[in-house]
Amino acid sequence: MGLFSKMAKSAVVLAAFAVVNSAAVKVNNPIMYVDSPDPSIVRVDDAYYMVTTTMHFAPGVPVFKSTDLAQWRTVGYAYQTLANNDQQNLNGGKDAYGKGSWASSIRYHKGFFYVLTPSYTTGKTHLYKTADVESGQWSEVQLPFYHDPSLFFDDDGTVWVFYGSGDQISYVQLNDDASGVKAGGRSGKLGGVSVNQATGKSGYIVQQEGSHMEKVNGEYYLFTISWPNGSCRTEVVYRSKNLLSGYTGRVFLSDNGVAQGGIFDTPDGKWYALLFRDSGPVGRMSHLVTMEWKDGWPVPTSGSKAPSTIDLPESPLPGYGMVTSDDFESGELALEWQFNHNPDNKNWSLSANPGFFRITTGRTDSRVVNAKNTLTQRSFGPKSSGRTLVDGKGMKDGDMAGLVALQDDKGFVALAKDGGNYKVVMYSGNKDGERLVTSENLSDSKVYLRIDFDLPIDRGTAYFYYSTDGSSWKKIGNDVKLNYDLHMFVGVRWGLFNFATKQAGGYADFDWFKVGTDVNDEIYLDGAGSEPVPQTPFCAAGENCPANAIPGKIEAENFDVPGKGKDGSSYYDGDSENHGDSDYRKGTGVDLYKKATGVIVGYNSEGDWLEYTVNVKEAGDYTMFAAVAAAGNTSSFKLSLDGKDITEELSVPAASSGEENYDDYNKVKANVKLPEGEHVLRFTVVGSWLDIDYFTFVKGADAKDPEETIGITKGIRYNVQGVQTYGVYGLNGKFIGRVDASNNFDVRSKVNSLVKESGVYLVKSLTTGTTHRLSVTK
Repeated sequence: MGLFSKMAKSAVVLAAFAVVNSAAVKVNNPIMYVDSPDPSIVRVDDAYYMVTTTMHFAPGVPVFKSTDLAQWRTVGYAYQTLANNDQQNLNGGKDAYGKGSWASSIRYHKGFFYVLTPSYTTGKTHLYKTADVESGQWSEVQLPFYHDPSLFFDDDGTVWVFYGSGDQISYVQLNDDASGVKAGGRSGKLGGVSVNQATGKSGYIVQQEGSHMEKVNGEYYLFTISWPNGSCRTEVVYRSKNLLSGYTGRVFLSDNGVAQGGIFDTPDGKWYALLFRDSGPVGRMSHLVTMEWKDGWPVPTSGSKAPSTIDLPESPLPGYGMVTSDDFESGELALEWQFNHNPDNKNWSLSANPGFFRITTGRTDSRVVNAKNTLTQRSFGPKSSGRTLVDGKGMKDGDMAGLVALQDDKGFVALAKDGGNYKVVMYSGNKDGERLVTSENLSDSKVYLRIDFDLPIDRGTAYFYYSTDGSSWKKIGNDVKLNYDLHMFVGVRWGLFNFATKQAGGYADFDWFKVGTDVNDEIYLDGAGSEPVPQTPFCAAGENCPANAIPGKIEAENFDVPGKGKDGSSYYDGDSENHGDSDYRKGTGVDLYKKATGVIVGYNSEGDWLEYTVNVKEAGDYTMFAAVAAAGNTSSFKLSLDGKDITEELSVPAASSGEENYDDYNKVKANVKLPEGEHVLRFTVVGSWLDIDYFTFVKGADAKDPEETIGITKGIRYNVQGVQTYGVYGLNGKFIGRVDASNNFDVRSKVNSLVKESGVYLVKSLTTGTTHRLSVTK
């Protein structure tokens, strides 16, 4: 079984992969917003198996499984230990950063899975074989070093490796059972493979590498990547009727750097290419490209562009199926964990203090990158949050135990023991060293630590926090601008660590690790840590509130309470900082504002969403009215029920004044058909920016709005004998009072009398709904 849990084998794992026969879901590319470089994929019946580059982490070459190309889960590793040497063991000042194992090739042949991976650390190419990819043992054969190799089994029983870089690609023949290089076998350069001919270029940043050999309908197709000067990383394809000669080449895709990988088909005959893109600190992310065959050549159906979206049966799992929270209640680590380099097995434990992950120091170190038994998980984007509770009662003076943003440009927040006292410290640094940024005294040996990642494509920032009670978080130190560097050659990761600077033998206990899209989200994958918990309706008065009734009114701020695990999230706000001014549901990261109408959800940008559990009393036609405000003409939203759209994109009218004014609310109407029973309603922002106050569902198509007028006073308007009533507000939306006036001069005079300070105020007619700015000098 090795060091890592097999998650009760197939029963639990396969439950997560059940194909859902539903309408296609539009999924954004990259399909995995997570470090998944050098993907190689093979289909076996109705399941897909993928491997990606591991580098210096152990165990190595994770094998991921899916049955729908959306839901991926780690089901095993090709090896527990690549090599037992100083580099992989972090001994003698040596390391394997940026080396370890590189681009791997996965194949299935006559009942066996094979994984071929080269290593610049060992100088060998390692070929692993198993009959049971999920729970079996892997055998190993070591071959000479082959750069970016592709393992290939031909129909005639011969076995080959295609590899190399430069203008041409090399090949070598293996024994027919893949047990080693075949004595007297063939080797050489593939005839006709010339990257200069394929690209029409002669100058390159990277000339050619990343071989993937495939055979389709009796013809051979070699895929490689190239990076011509003045262009981007480019996928090239060569074609021949003969395995070793006669190739001609052309560009398969040259757009946005999406390149390197292979092609595969589905059981129903669809074809895809799985490629990746260098994407900054988050790492190298996998993209799925639909393709077709034209005149015997593979061609992307998206033309010359890498598709930004793709239709799949399901949406990806939270964290893309590659990260999980863990309560450390099991006797084995979840498969999503990897150690930074080989673990020192005598100095980490899940049993020394059951329910905790313990790291004991076995030596002294000066840097976190040298610490043994650092336990890591991938980050994911565009935003993610990881946190832990560490108890340092067993630490020795000079020890530091905590949470690291592990990359060349790095930072960590940790519990430190200094002179018998405990402190929380924050360090930052790069590949050359780390420095103390700040420290604060603690009164206890326990502290909650947290790192948030903001990972837009091609850049990233890490933010550091600590807490003494687990609910009130305090920012510490400085933000760290992340950078993708070839020294480590991986996306940024969270790492749990403990190292000694003065004397060995101390220990630190980690109670749990929680990961999600923000500080309130907890992703628990099936079989990892704890069972999933579904989201529930929000209740301001207490627990166990019923679902929102339809027909009826739903206040936007009363979105569901998140659960944990698959489908546990109930909201997404692309900016985890709360820009609102309300204490209502504080800590969610959703921007909640106080208005005269109560609390509203504001600052909504593209991609933000909120979910509400609803109970439809009777199936049929309904009319939906949404009270929304927008400052411009680009704002829009849509509604879906149980993942299926029930409205088209609905535009939100701009403020009637033509100026930026989020107090100028309008009603947006749509006819919808709803099924009876309990469902999940999702509100999704399509076009930025807008505020939302509430939804009302009325039975019947084109029904009458029960609140036909809307203003900041929720429909109360005044118009008595020519005198209009105006609401007066500060620029922050705070309601100051009302004035009655019959003309503009009267309005100015009465507002001047009402307000106490000079400034600019918003004055809204509660009759016409128009809003104006008024400057007052006291």
